[in-house]
Amino acid sequence: MDWLKDKMMRADRLLFYACLGAFFAMPLGTAPMTFFGILAAVVWLFSGKVFSRRHIYIQHSWSWPVILLIILPWVGLLYSPDTTGLGLEYAQKTHYWIYGFAVAAIAFKKFQGKHLVQAFLVGLALISVASIIQVGVILMQGGVLGNDFGLGPSYSTMSAYLVLGIMVTAFYFKEIKDSRKRVYICFLMGLFFIHLIMLKGRNGYFTFIVVSPLIIVQMVKRLNLIKVLLVYGLIASLMALSPSVRDQASWTVRQINEQINAPPDTAWGKGFTANEYRFLLFRNALRVFKQHPLFGVGTGGFQTVVKQNGKPDWPLLEHPHNNFLQMAVSFGLIGILALTWLFWELFKNSWSQRKTVTGYFVFSSTIVIFVSGMFNSQILDTGTAVLLALTVGLQEEFPRFSNSVR
Repeated sequence: MDWLKDKMMRADRLLFYACLGAFFAMPLGTAPMTFFGILAAVVWLFSGKVFSRRHIYIQHSWSWPVILLIILPWVGLLYSPDTTGLGLEYAQKTHYWIYGFAVAAIAFKKFQGKHLVQAFLVGLALISVASIIQVGVILMQGGVLGNDFGLGPSYSTMSAYLVLGIMVTAFYFKEIKDSRKRVYICFLMGLFFIHLIMLKGRNGYFTFIVVSPLIIVQMVKRLNLIKVLLVYGLIASLMALSPSVRDQASWTVRQINEQINAPPDTAWGKGFTANEYRFLLFRNALRVFKQHPLFGVGTGGFQTVVKQNGKPDWPLLEHPHNNFLQMAVSFGLIGILALTWLFWELFKNSWSQRKTVTGYFVFSSTIVIFVSGMFNSQILDTGTAVLLALTVGLQEEFPRFSNSVR
């Protein structure tokens, strides 16, 4: 029995460190994150935790929508018009949920979830420092910044990570009373903010603006309208200092003007315009959902259906660039209900724990993925899909789950 207990302790420790590596490596890019995710999954499987902790995946409410979201892509592959291309690619992404199950199997009575959150912040800080240094070198040499720079994932994923980092550091600012530690927290927050406004990611700016009231609440005591307006003015002024923000704002204005002045048969998604095709995506996604409201067109079938019914000059439209539209076109009303169920569980469970580090991280991560998913299919993007899976698993540290009968 002593040997068995020692073996289980080693497995618990190895699983925790593998998950710690996954959180740390998320901002560093897909390869290191995947390595630690697979390592955690292997430990989870071969240590027997997949069986010994099976009550988690049967009894706990957060797991039910996850299981449905795993099943739907494989069922949808059976009636998809693209079973070997995007359909199979999207169905294979369901293995990310295994990483979340592995996180849920951590012995949270021995290891604290806040250390996983801190590992994410450390990894994010390292990649932000590296990116800012790279920008400085490029500008000193007279170069021009592209959409992507620095190590790590794409600018879309990195923007979501940075907004999440700002929200979590704002939480720490409120909770920590030591003045010196608050200086470090402010440094981290400023680092993430600078990195965010250097990136050419409008979705990141949009998400940050939407969630900024939550940041302000954490940072400012005794809020009133004047304080809120002053803080918003300060944020807008700081963002306007960035050439990337100004460039993206000007581009947005040009795109809107193009739609206003476009012929009636092409404006607002009725046809293809060179500088903006999200309207085309949204309009076609709504059309496909209207034609197939109950079950959708199957996993990855959106591109094929639009190509068959669209015009020759239209580009290939892989997905609708919206989480809920992606579920709607793929799996119909069932898909929408499944994703809504997942977000409801995350919001409900994390709200009661929002005054803890782990609870606020889950709450913040859910909001960031929900909001940024309005203009991008974050449930398909590797970086944000893994973040969502790991976030779901972290719920197991909440008292309502960790104190349940084993």
